Amino acid sequence: MGLEQKKKKAAFHPLYFLFAVIMWILVIGWLAVIFSLSAETAEASSLRSQELIRLSANIFHKEVNEAFVRGCAHIFEFTVLSVLAYIAMFATNHIQTRLDQMEMKFLDKFKNDNEVYIAVSLWITALSASADEYHQIFVDGRTADLFDVFLDLCGAVIVMAIIRIVVSIYVYVKRKKENVTLISHESKVEEL
Repeated sequence: MGLEQKKKKAAFHPLYFLFAVIMWILVIGWLAVIFSLSAETAEASSLRSQELIRLSANIFHKEVNEAFVRGCAHIFEFTVLSVLAYIAMFATNHIQTRLDQMEMKFLDKFKNDNEVYIAVSLWITALSASADEYHQIFVDGRTADLFDVFLDLCGAVIVMAIIRIVVSIYVYVKRKKENVTLISHESKVEEL
């Protein structure tokens, strides 16, 4: 190559840019919802839980305790956060595609990128869950609980594991199809 180096060109995708901006706004908005709920006093939070208990009793005709409702709320809040962060990472990664990466096998890139999306989503969730519990130390009647952070991460880890399994199955099936197509193509060439 010498002094002359090839410029690495990239293709910009404006729809992915718009989608990424919207998704990151949703992530930040959902974080604001989580932190506003944790900013409620213990009394206000208990009243919200009691309302959910009454609602579930009316719908399912079964009464649950407040600890169960609070645990489900923790799991739900941070599972949604992890999914939003995953989608935001996906959109962000697709804003710009380097043309020299197009030579890389699609399935390998897809699988590697998926691992990064999952890791970043789990980090965002873990940091947010820890910050949420720390924030509750300063709210009247609320305390920080390490078990709540564990609950927050449970839903996120389960959803990310499901995504990981689905992507692995997809990649496995696609590779099988590619190998079958390649073998049938080679056998046709040999016949000629």
